[in-house]
Amino acid sequence: MFDEISRSIDEFGNSLLGALNNVQNLFGRELSVAKPVKENVLQMIGNTPLIRLNQIGSHIPNLEFYLKAEFCNPTGSVKDRTALAMVMAAERRGELKPNGQIFQAGYNSTAISLAWICTIKQYKFKVFLAPDTEPEKLKQLKAYGAQVFVVQNAKGNWDDTLLSEAKAAKEKEKGTIILNEFKDMANTNVHYMFTGPEIWRDLGGNIDAFIAGGGSGGTLSGVGRFLKAKKSTLRVIMGVSKNSRFIRRMVQGDHSIRLPESFDPKITDQYIGVDREEALLYQSELYQKEGIFAGLTTGRTLASAIHYAESLPIREDAKTPPYRIVVLSPDRP
Repeated sequence: MFDEISRSIDEFGNSLLGALNNVQNLFGRELSVAKPVKENVLQMIGNTPLIRLNQIGSHIPNLEFYLKAEFCNPTGSVKDRTALAMVMAAERRGELKPNGQIFQAGYNSTAISLAWICTIKQYKFKVFLAPDTEPEKLKQLKAYGAQVFVVQNAKGNWDDTLLSEAKAAKEKEKGTIILNEFKDMANTNVHYMFTGPEIWRDLGGNIDAFIAGGGSGGTLSGVGRFLKAKKSTLRVIMGVSKNSRFIRRMVQGDHSIRLPESFDPKITDQYIGVDREEALLYQSELYQKEGIFAGLTTGRTLASAIHYAESLPIREDAKTPPYRIVVLSPDRP
């Protein structure tokens, strides 16, 4: 009898392995289970999970929310994807060579990602910042390996003086490039090539709406373009603050506002603006009800997603497949 049980277990194990191989062949080698051993830490970027929300949004019948947990990237941000894509594109173009140097003007999550990637790839990385930059941000950048240069006459994080200073320094130092996610199409393309396909793959194509914030617009544009190519009825919504430049330009019609080149306005179907208090509320709700500790941008995007979902026709029929909404969570607090 023991031999028979052993044979049964072996047969079951072999059939399970065969099934896994079939799954891997179907979805491709990007499926994270296909390659659990990473050749370097950069391979930890991407293949972030989708997390089903069980409490938030449960008042809306026959609807499911999923959070695309980009805070699971190594530095805790979706910008790991953007930063690596821009660095690799600069390498392919021959602009960034061994022992080269990258400059950035202003602090954001991309600066953290670039500092980390430059450490791994042995590039120098310098950030040009305003004098009023929070000490914690300076400390964080330095911890990730960045050189910090404070521009004394700059008046804010995105003052044009910072970029001017970076450009002037670039002229003096050979082998230096400036990366700009607001203009670099590698930003948008990496989300078309990877983030969008991951969402489609993990939900088996059963998705009806995608909602993301609007920093550079690259994530929303790249993911949205891929998903709409797969499903033309899918809706793409941007969830931002009420005074966002995207709201002012695309909703209020202020054509003096310039939008990032990485953003494709043809992809977005709707813009939803929420105030800071509501964003803070949903950021707190996400932790209190779902145990997910994410940043304020996630709170804002999630609040926008709730507004959108509440505007949909009620789907009381239990036989109707649930309406599935994916909300992108870009980073940790």
